Amino acid sequence: MKMRWLKLMLLALCMLLACTALSGCGFKDIDKRYFIVAMGIDYSGKKQNPFLITLRLAIASPKIEPGAGKAQVETIEAASIAEGVRMLKAHVDKELDFGHCKIFLIGERVAYKDYSPVLDWMKRRRDIQSIANLAIGKPDARTILKINPQAERYPGNALFLSFGADGTDNPYTYVENLSDLTRRVMEKGLDPVLPIIRNEGTSGYIINHTALLDKSKIKLVLKPEESQLFNQLAQNYEKSSIQGSFSNNRIVGAISKIKSHYHFSEHNGKLQLNMDVRIKALMEEAPPHLFEQGWGQVEQKLSQDYSKLTDKLLIKIQQAGVDPFGFGLHYRATHGGEAAWKQWENIYPTLQFAVNARIKIEGTGLIK
Repeated sequence: MKMRWLKLMLLALCMLLACTALSGCGFKDIDKRYFIVAMGIDYSGKKQNPFLITLRLAIASPKIEPGAGKAQVETIEAASIAEGVRMLKAHVDKELDFGHCKIFLIGERVAYKDYSPVLDWMKRRRDIQSIANLAIGKPDARTILKINPQAERYPGNALFLSFGADGTDNPYTYVENLSDLTRRVMEKGLDPVLPIIRNEGTSGYIINHTALLDKSKIKLVLKPEESQLFNQLAQNYEKSSIQGSFSNNRIVGAISKIKSHYHFSEHNGKLQLNMDVRIKALMEEAPPHLFEQGWGQVEQKLSQDYSKLTDKLLIKIQQAGVDPFGFGLHYRATHGGEAAWKQWENIYPTLQFAVNARIKIEGTGLIK
């Protein structure tokens, strides 16, 4: 009986080892792979093959220094995104690997027409990270991916640092990943937001515009000043600035702390959104002797200017018919029932805003 049990155990062990060996045959060494560091999807303008797929492939290099990053850019026209990626395998001698792809660019034409096929393909691919960043390429994604920044240490590094916490702290850049974008597309009362990457004849990237989208396309593009204000209100972004004027003199302050919250109330028989913003700032630029007679009047004027700018931005977003702040989601959460969403659809176009900003000056820098 013991011998029979021992034989069965040995047979099971042999089968397990055999299965392990067979599964290892499908794995390819790192030197037989092309790591995709960025991908772009554009419209080709052709009816038969409407998609233009661009892949930026990393070329291994023993040096890690400014200017040492080498990349190969492959482009193909295809009837679908999945077919295009598969057809690009015929252009290279190694297996394409999306495991390190952290940047996906949607061409401007795609974003203005319908970006949902792009998002649908990305959600289905199991080898695409949910933390991968997305952006809109202007004039198109291929143009952006062909840029070779002179200071790039390794392929894709410049784009990674533009969106990651290790690189620049840019108050004009809204950082979006696949997971949050999917949530915004699927959630009622919360609309998508994507940064726009441009190139104006330079060897680098310019990221200071923000696109506000509905569930399928772009509805509004925010200018740099509006993008910074949006980041401050939506994300309480502290590493940014405020601008205003006092006695015909321009004042600029660096925000050290910001906190915003909102609630709904009834006003003249209509629903009103009350937004409170609290800011602490250090002055970076101001005319001489401005603060010798107290800061109260300056704080009051800056607060009024900030309130007006915020109210103007909220109305502009409202008129575009999008809700990137998630006001509708908040309304649904506080007004239960299936009818809450239909009520909100009727309320939002005529919703009134009341902004109350309070700016406190903490200091004037190193100069009194």
